[in-house]
Parts: sequence; C-alpha cells; structure tokens
Amino acid sequence: MRNHPATATAGPSIVLAVLASSWVLSGCASSPLMEFSLDTPAAVLVPIRDAGISDGRARFREIYCAVQRDHGQLLPDDRPCSEVLHRLTDEPGPPGRPVHLGQARMPLRLVIVSGLFHECISGFADTFAVARPHVEQFGFKTEQIMVGGLSGIEQNAAEIREEIFAMSLSEEEQLVFVAYSKGTADLLEALVSYPDLAERTAAVVSLAGVVSGSPVADATPRIVERLGEKVFASKCASGEGEAIESLGRSERLAWLASNRLPRSIRYFSLAAFADRENISRILLPLYDELAEVDPRNDGQVVFHDALIPGSTLLGYLNGDHWAVAVPFGRKHPTLTGPLVTRNEFPREVLLESVARYVEEELLAAAGESSPPRGGNATRP
Repeated sequence: MRNHPATATAGPSIVLAVLASSWVLSGCASSPLMEFSLDTPAAVLVPIRDAGISDGRARFREIYCAVQRDHGQLLPDDRPCSEVLHRLTDEPGPPGRPVHLGQARMPLRLVIVSGLFHECISGFADTFAVARPHVEQFGFKTEQIMVGGLSGIEQNAAEIREEIFAMSLSEEEQLVFVAYSKGTADLLEALVSYPDLAERTAAVVSLAGVVSGSPVADATPRIVERLGEKVFASKCASGEGEAIESLGRSERLAWLASNRLPRSIRYFSLAAFADRENISRILLPLYDELAEVDPRNDGQVVFHDALIPGSTLLGYLNGDHWAVAVPFGRKHPTLTGPLVTRNEFPREVLLESVARYVEEELLAAAGESSPPRGGNATRP
C-alpha cells in the first residue's frame, strides 16, 4: 500500500502555480493537437448502438430528477435536472417507473478512484469529498483510493489491487468502482491485469473518464509534466514522465484494441461537456484546443472519448472536467475563484443517483424484483 507523504497536502499557491503554468504552456501551442502518425489501431466513430453501448440515459435521468426533487433542493449547488444532464436528440423517453429513495437495498461499497495530480493535492480538494458523507447516510459505504498522482497506469493498477485487498470487506459486500478521469484508465488496467480483483468487482462507473485517450495528452509539452513533478516534489511520488504520456489517444486506443474487459462486470459511463461559458477560466485554453476536434468537450476530454466499450451510457453532464467531481469552489472559494470560475455542481445528487442506478441494475441482474411501473418516487 502506498505510504502517502506527511506533506501530501499541497498549499493553494503551489497548486495554482502548477495549474496556471500548464494553462499558459498549453494555451501557447500553435501546432495541431495530434501529429500525423500510423502508430494507431484502426478505429471508427459510430452511434452508441453500433458500438455495443446500451442506452441508460432515460432511466438515469428519471432517477436523477427524482433525487433532485425529493431532497436535492436542500443541498448546495442545486439546479434542475434539465440543467445538469444534456438531452441529445436521440435520448429515449422516460420509462415511467418509480424511484427507490430509501435506504440501500444491497451491501454495496462505492470505491472512488481519483485522477491525475489528485494525490498531490490530497486534502486540498479531494474527489467527491463532500458527496461521500451524503450517500453514506443512505447506507452506501464509500472508500477512496488515491492512486499515484504522477504515476503511470500500470503502477496505479497494481496500487488499486493492493488497496482493495487491504480493506476489510465482508463476503456479502459488492464493489462498485466510481473512477474519475485518469482513474478510469488505471482501473481498467487493474481489472484486466488482476483477475482476483475482477472477481470481487460488481460494477464500474466511469466519470469523465479518459477511456479512448485525449488529444490534450498528445499535445501537452513534456516540460509541463516535468514542471508538475518538480512543484509537487515531496507531496507525491515522481511518475517518471508517464502520467500524461499514458493518456494519449493512440496509446489508449492501442490498449483497448489489445485487451478485453472482464465480462462478469457491469460497466457504466458518464461523460461531461459544456459550452464555453460554463468552462472554468483556467481550462479555457484546453477547451478551445479540443474544440478544434469537437466543441463537446469538458476542457480535458472529448465526449465520445469518455465511454467504455460495451458499457451502459448514463448521460452527459453539463459541466467541465473539474466541476463534476472536484469541489475546488466549496473548499477554497477565495483562493481558486479567479481561475476555477465554473466549479458549482450538485455532486451529492450525482453520486447518489449513480449509486441508486447501479443498485437497481444489480438487483435486476440478480433476478430480484425491480420497482413496479407507474406512480411516483418511493421512499420505503
């Protein structure tokens, strides 16, 4: 298990210095995001139904809206569900089933897997830090795995397995991973590399995950990664230049082409994108660069690169890459405000909705009764 340095909490000035430096260096790029290369597997962009991806958007929206109406208005950053979930033209109509809003019906343990740099700023703004206590009051246990913030994917995969088997898990508990950003790539590697971990896993939810890679990673100058390692020295282990490089589109696509995900696990995907006005100022240069590929991006990942092959699509969140998971604004509004300008997001409702959707799907897969059709949301 990783021994986190005692100085793992990065000071705000250090964090913002790294982020601002990355912003300036990336924003100054004048060359194409991706270079012409034959070092890539054959790939195609098709509608989800032709990519083996199931459409769960209608039911997820139904669950999210029920949670928001019932108690989301009492929580910070509340907004109507129509403003949180984009509705694309092909989204089906609602199934019209009630939503269970009571205590958890299955012994699920939600394991949050953090993303790039997050270990280095642990304690400053942890992934879903404010949302975990919220879902725990409904009986969903939660854990967080803080993978190496600057480490490569294979190293983090080994760490995920090590941390899981160091936990005190009962035989009845089912693991549901909620992997954010690079944490998705780390987790998928772990599930393929370690069959014993896959056997313990019931479901994986990717949130703004770097699944098929990101052109941002291909275009990020190596100096940015080295700068990050220098600034975060003693706050997280050096990644030897592998963290960002491993997220390039050609590398991630090559990995997907060479590996098959364990079929015993249920996979779910939540992507994110926003228009330019709803992207934090510090992410705007990267958003603009990615907009040359597709304006439907979150400032780090294009929306179609965030879906796990063979997964169930839960929806497209209306927020930038940080807003959907990392509470910079709530934790340090004065310090981050000038740069992280669009960080408000109802993360408690989001994480609860994810837990309730996955629970419902696992209950159905186990052959247990699902909520009856018709009627309103239920709170047994």
